[in-house]
Amino acid sequence: MGPRAGVFCHNGLGDGVNCLVLSNNLHLNGWKVDTYQNSIGSMQNWFPHLAVNPYPPLSELPRILNSYDWFFVVQNDTDPFVLQLIQEGKRRFPEKLKVIYLYPSKNIVNEPYYNDCLTDPGLSIAENLRLLCEKVLHLPKITKSNGFIPPPGLIHRKHPKRVAFHPTSARETRNWPREKFLSLAQHLKERGFDPVFIPGTKNGWENIGFEVALFPNLDQLARFIYESGYLVGNDSGLGHLASALSVPTLTFCRRKTWANMWAPSFHKGIVVTPSSWIPNIRGLRLRDRHWKKFISVRKAKKSFDRLVSLAAHS
Repeated sequence: MGPRAGVFCHNGLGDGVNCLVLSNNLHLNGWKVDTYQNSIGSMQNWFPHLAVNPYPPLSELPRILNSYDWFFVVQNDTDPFVLQLIQEGKRRFPEKLKVIYLYPSKNIVNEPYYNDCLTDPGLSIAENLRLLCEKVLHLPKITKSNGFIPPPGLIHRKHPKRVAFHPTSARETRNWPREKFLSLAQHLKERGFDPVFIPGTKNGWENIGFEVALFPNLDQLARFIYESGYLVGNDSGLGHLASALSVPTLTFCRRKTWANMWAPSFHKGIVVTPSSWIPNIRGLRLRDRHWKKFISVRKAKKSFDRLVSLAAHS
């Protein structure tokens, strides 16, 4: 039997979708892998070969430390379990615990365990995890796939004109304005597309003039996205999910450097950011603070046209 590994991800949806790249590579090379993540468990039927468990309580740390030959832990400054896992693991078996940094920063190389995984903020999360498997772990079988297997009965992009609009995210500061989403949706509707909004909750999204779809769990939402033609949304986990399902994505993001690492990257998509000509001087941060104003509906329309062309030739 191969070595046992525990992969401890951040709990955001995008984090889980991307971290499965590491779990999938370990599985392909004969490792017994348990992935710990709180968001993607209801999609277990999309990756039956990769066991995903909810995060354990801190009281389970002694058992966890004795359960695996290798530990891969995404750094987190606020989670007490992660902090203790890194502290105890590095004290007991420093070479068997790898700390992964998943945030773009030119100062990332100064982090205490940066050399564990050599994260490059200029590359996507999925590509960084693939390179970890190739350059650090030297695994013989390498893939950028996160191992998703569509459940039986689904037809990929069955509704090619359906555009899933995801106008929300975990943080309001990441959201392109509501009125701009509605204006873009109206434009696409007039061109023969079928916009459907998937905001996660109807609060504030009633009577908007477009279909609003809600889903009881992530599995059902993934099925809907898988059979849609496109996904348009904010910098959030659903973009990563759609990309991993090979659905073309249009993503609004406030900063290009963030997008380089955190934009959906499994399938070809387009990220819309403010122009780099707009000053972002420290202390003012005009581009960061007012990015929503600097991404116009006109720019979004042109970007969607590019996305359609990209999808037609991929």
